[in-house]
Amino acid sequence: MAIMGQLLELGGSFQMIFIGGIGPRKKRLDDRPRICSNCGLSQAYLTRIDDYLSLFFIPLLRIRQGTPIIQCERCGHVTAESGEVYTPGTDLTLPRCLRCGATLKEDFSYCPYCGESR
Repeated sequence: MAIMGQLLELGGSFQMIFIGGIGPRKKRLDDRPRICSNCGLSQAYLTRIDDYLSLFFIPLLRIRQGTPIIQCERCGHVTAESGEVYTPGTDLTLPRCLRCGATLKEDFSYCPYCGESR
């Protein structure tokens, strides 16, 4: 307070800069991968995009809660919340790798893309 008083007596002005704003933050709601309807890989997750009030780039308060969506991490395709959950017992028309989701031939013992055994 003493410094502010000296600035005001000298004819100076006291200024303070605040950096703040509203920005989106993505939150994953479920860790179970789902099959993407666009690329067919099991890399789509249930997420929600919320808007947060930030001060000095630190999110402080959630302003708006988004609606849950399914977004593929590989191709970026976004669909509604309803989607097929990928589990090892799921009956698919083509066999897929459990690790990367690549399509495999029936006689493959290992995935040619990531090396995971079937």
